[in-house]
Amino acid sequence: MAEVNYQLFLCFRGKDVRCSFLSFLVAALKRISVNYYVDYEEMRGEVTSVFLQRIQESRVVLVIFSENFMDSKWCTEEVLKAIATRGPGKTIIPIFYKVSVEQVEKNWSVVQEGESDKWSTLTNVTEYLGLVYVPDTKESDFVDEIVKEVKKTLTILETKEREKKGEGKKHEITTSTLPFFGIKQRVQQLQDKLKMDRYEETRVVGVVGMKGIGKTKLAEMLFAEFKGEFERPIFFKNEIRKRMENDKKLDLLLKLFLQTILKKTANLTITGKTTHEDVKEHLLETKCFLILDDFSGKEEIVHLLGDSGWITPGSKIVIVTSDKSLVEGLVDDTYVVPGLNEKEGLECLSHHAFGDATRCASEEGNLLTLSRKFVDYARGNPSALTLLGKELRGRDEGEWESIIFTIEKSPNKNIQDLLNSSYDGLTELQQEAFLDITCFFRSLDHEFVKSMVDSPCAADDRSIIKDLSDKFLIEISGGRVEMNGLLYRLGKNLASQDHYLRLWNQQDIIKALKKKMVFPGRVRGIFLDISQVEEKRPLRKEAFVGMNKLRYLKIYNSCTCFLESDSKLTIRNGLEFTLEEVRYLHWLKFPLEELPKDFNPNNLIDLKLPYSHIKRLWNRDKDVTRLKWVDLNNSINLEDLSGLLGAGNLQRLNLEGCTQLTILLKEIMQTMTSLVFLNLRSCKSLVSLPKINIKSLKTLILSYCSNLEEFQMISENLEALYLDGTAIKGLPETTIRLQKLVILSLKDCGKLGSVPDSLGKLKALQEVILSGCSRLQSFPDFTKRLRILLLDGTAIKHVPKVLFPSGMNGLSLLRHLCLSGNGVIQTMQAHIGQLYHLKFLDLKYCKKLTSIPTLPPNLQCLDAHGYISLTTVANPLAFLNLTDQIHSTFILSHCNNLYEAAKSCIISYIQKKSQLMSCALNRYSLGSVMEYCTGACFPGCEVPEWFSYQEHGPKIETELARHRSETNIIGVALCAAVSFQDYRDQKSGFLVKCTCEFKNADGYFRRFSCVVGSTGGPGIEPRKIESDHVFVSYTSLLQIKKQSEAEDKVCSYTTASFAFEVIDGAGELVKYDVLKCGFSMVYEPEGNDHDHVSWEVDSDGSSMVDDSIHDDESVSSEALEADEISIDGQCSDVDDDEGQQEEENSDIPFEDNDNANLETDSDQNMNNEGTPSISFVEDSIEIQPECCLGMIENVDGEGACA
Repeated sequence: MAEVNYQLFLCFRGKDVRCSFLSFLVAALKRISVNYYVDYEEMRGEVTSVFLQRIQESRVVLVIFSENFMDSKWCTEEVLKAIATRGPGKTIIPIFYKVSVEQVEKNWSVVQEGESDKWSTLTNVTEYLGLVYVPDTKESDFVDEIVKEVKKTLTILETKEREKKGEGKKHEITTSTLPFFGIKQRVQQLQDKLKMDRYEETRVVGVVGMKGIGKTKLAEMLFAEFKGEFERPIFFKNEIRKRMENDKKLDLLLKLFLQTILKKTANLTITGKTTHEDVKEHLLETKCFLILDDFSGKEEIVHLLGDSGWITPGSKIVIVTSDKSLVEGLVDDTYVVPGLNEKEGLECLSHHAFGDATRCASEEGNLLTLSRKFVDYARGNPSALTLLGKELRGRDEGEWESIIFTIEKSPNKNIQDLLNSSYDGLTELQQEAFLDITCFFRSLDHEFVKSMVDSPCAADDRSIIKDLSDKFLIEISGGRVEMNGLLYRLGKNLASQDHYLRLWNQQDIIKALKKKMVFPGRVRGIFLDISQVEEKRPLRKEAFVGMNKLRYLKIYNSCTCFLESDSKLTIRNGLEFTLEEVRYLHWLKFPLEELPKDFNPNNLIDLKLPYSHIKRLWNRDKDVTRLKWVDLNNSINLEDLSGLLGAGNLQRLNLEGCTQLTILLKEIMQTMTSLVFLNLRSCKSLVSLPKINIKSLKTLILSYCSNLEEFQMISENLEALYLDGTAIKGLPETTIRLQKLVILSLKDCGKLGSVPDSLGKLKALQEVILSGCSRLQSFPDFTKRLRILLLDGTAIKHVPKVLFPSGMNGLSLLRHLCLSGNGVIQTMQAHIGQLYHLKFLDLKYCKKLTSIPTLPPNLQCLDAHGYISLTTVANPLAFLNLTDQIHSTFILSHCNNLYEAAKSCIISYIQKKSQLMSCALNRYSLGSVMEYCTGACFPGCEVPEWFSYQEHGPKIETELARHRSETNIIGVALCAAVSFQDYRDQKSGFLVKCTCEFKNADGYFRRFSCVVGSTGGPGIEPRKIESDHVFVSYTSLLQIKKQSEAEDKVCSYTTASFAFEVIDGAGELVKYDVLKCGFSMVYEPEGNDHDHVSWEVDSDGSSMVDDSIHDDESVSSEALEADEISIDGQCSDVDDDEGQQEEENSDIPFEDNDNANLETDSDQNMNNEGTPSISFVEDSIEIQPECCLGMIENVDGEGACA
């Protein structure tokens, strides 16, 4: 075979196309760097036989059939030469330019009578799948289609050629035996999908996944394992590479398919006209095991399977494809082939780089780090890892570093070629959408991206986003559009070569806006980060002229301090803004008072002009029917919303901080029939709302509209209502209509004197925030569904009995109760202990409360900081129960009048709570998935005497008791007494941290660190502690124990050391004095006494905690009660079914998809007192503080109760 010197030979009739169509085609081929040959580039004087030689040296011959082509003897000779020289790695692409296929087949006038062989040979060229020019099509579009087909074909042929040269004959022999890492698990999973053990059940399963993920290899392995169990095992791969019309291709496919299945059937002739029905009797003779691989069209699969009436019961069929949509409706189940995990990826890379699957994982230092980088780069794709491994083979560590550096900057060509076929198989609209997502919309909300890239006329089932997802080019995960790293790099590379320009580089954008860029009509998107613009730049009036294809325009500032800087783009002489295609317009600090008059928003979907100078958007007569999202926040000059008249599809409207906005006109607002979210926060000039009913509205934010004195209901379907900081004095009786309301926030409503009784009849209400309502002295009875009740800063005089269950009819689902800052309440009812779901109880600065009753069993955090009158606590401090939560923190800092007996009760509870949880964790083997910690802090300077090891100062090191084994350790109790007398700055809070180390006689040691206690932190108001305080905590060590067992390091620890230190919120060491410290080991029970946990004895032999929880009368009764409470904290002895039913349905308002837009605006801060949790990172163990009170982000970016 002649050597290939050219990728493409152009065969054409000069007088038909040379000066028109051909010139466009040649220019396009140059742009994609194809090495082509065209006859007018041959040197003058060369003989014509050279052309035939060039055909033989070309990989692809592009035959451009035109009106006079068949009349040319020389064109005929070129076609005959092309057919004669085609072989492996070579092909022909026929182009029918303004002629039909039939015309080409019939009009070879140069063929003389009697030359039937030549005639037959010439007509064979039409069997190749070609491209036909459709009348009225733009020639430039047809040229783009040809170039795309040429590029695709060359990629396929050259990839196969490289594989053949690289591996040779040896590759053909060993390919089937190459290891596929993780294959056994995947074969088993696919086997389960096919139900291979159910011999009489017919199953059709699709095997899908991205290119190179190993679908075919998996199918081959399954086929090899089970083909012996079927009389008709068929692996049918679509090998038809001839280019032909679709009907002919389908008939040929079915012919080959039936011939393959029935090849052992004697005296049976199958032609292109044979159907399933014709041979159904033969097909039903026996079961088949059928693999269909490498099909790109659903019609092909449907044509092969027919009506399925020919399939014998018990047959198993697998369809392998890279497009999930091809098997929808055709299969019983679908198996998505997962990528390799890190372990499998390292083995795959190691095998191809070293010939040893274990080499990479066994290496240490830089080579292991580099190996992990390559595995991460490949994103679990075994074909990509194979290509990388082969490239790395025989190279040293320095070369590995160079290669990873290069491919992180510029995509690996071999991997790009592997993935290119996925992109080439897309339609033009799908390709442009893929590149748009790559450049602009990766990791954004699915519905938002769908609105941006889909055609406005597309039906839901024809969504481009769905098409791309089905083809595994993008992934919809957690409601966001994500993209595999390999595909992202592919997209970025392709975008740089695309016909359309997507600009995100600051220099390119400035060049385009200065009109120094050729073809402004090709600009599709501009994303300019003005923080990268070094100096102010005036924007010419004509900057956007000619950008008639611009869809996405975003001028933003990635710097967090953007409020302090002016916009760096200035407009002095107006702006021509004829952007009719624009869908997405974001312009931070837009400098004009109104969008230009020539701007047409008829295609606009998302408009964001935060901190702008606008007074109004545009005239009210413009088409805004496609608008879905409008954000004009902090546009302080905005006065007029008339431009939004008729915005019937508008879903979100953010007008926060528009301080000049005085009124919402009824005629405008009532046209917003799809509005779900309306934010008017800090619209200080707003004095009233219109009398309308927007049925779609679910979230209304009126927080800090300080001149709003009356709440006018504008939707009866509200789910979240925020009236914080308004001037309202009460709520109207019509509030009872808000039966879907879940969240009601009235924080800092200083004029609010009461709330109507009807509020207690809102059945969906779960969260009520009345913090800072200083005139509020009482409130109504609430439903049992209420979860959060914040009453801090109110003037209520007592805690109403309605809060506490009476026969389980009170607020049995209450999770969070806040009474902090109350200077009136003197007592709390003992019934609080029956609030089984209560997790957070906030009693900070309750100056007149003197005692705390027994608390409920599920309590996760009690915050009683600054509770200066507190002297006693109940015994037990809380009911004991095996609960659904495992962290318990009791903060009694600055409770300086607390009796010693009360401190003993707290410590006793911690011991018993730890005992109960340790038994449960050990008994149910839960230590590997969760770690338990309970702790407390209170005023004092002494380490409790029951700590068996104690020392003055911040460090203690000692030998452990010899009679105990490391295998019996289940936890450790820690204590530190810290002095705060000389420290002033406590705004950032602090952590009391302990570094623990255990050693055995052989020198082996285990080190970890944990937080013993803390105060302050993110979202927590500064709190000052001036006196000495004791911090006590217990932490389970079951995970450490299991890790030691896994490493075969089970042996007795002989010594232990504990070093305590105090660090601030920034992680810096501070100069607090650790006065004393101590610890005690906690061991699992010996023998069968699993309810009995042993705490170490101190030096005088007195028992620490050696009694079973059932030996304590007070605890025993509660333990009996605990038997009636399930693990998740629900009570099983409810009097009626209502409470149980309400708990089961308690999250209904949030589960309903229609409620997806429910948002929170409350800025109530939550306490964070450092409940510890343990995390393991390689050889070190770090116990990090968790928030004992949660935080959720609200629309204002502040903290809210959760």
